[in-house]
Amino acid sequence: MDRKTFTPLRIAVLLAAGLGSAFWLGSLVQWWTIPQRSRDGFELMGVALSTAFFVVLVLPTLLLGLIGRWLPFAAVLGVIVVVLASDTLWHWLPWW
Repeated sequence: MDRKTFTPLRIAVLLAAGLGSAFWLGSLVQWWTIPQRSRDGFELMGVALSTAFFVVLVLPTLLLGLIGRWLPFAAVLGVIVVVLASDTLWHWLPWW
């Protein structure tokens, strides 16, 4: 990739995808650290929700940002990723 192809919009899209990826990985780590005696199956709801979030929103944002195509659409997805990760989904996951 040429350095000139990294426009501010593309960098913002990649940062949003990075935030969404970190959120997803954080949910997996949090689930992994739950003690076995505290597991009842309901803790998987947070993992399922964050995985759906990753597959539907973060992964397309990341891929579009990496290939540098459809950046305005990727930016809209990135805004949705940041809003959901920082406000809505955080409270649904087991650690909150």
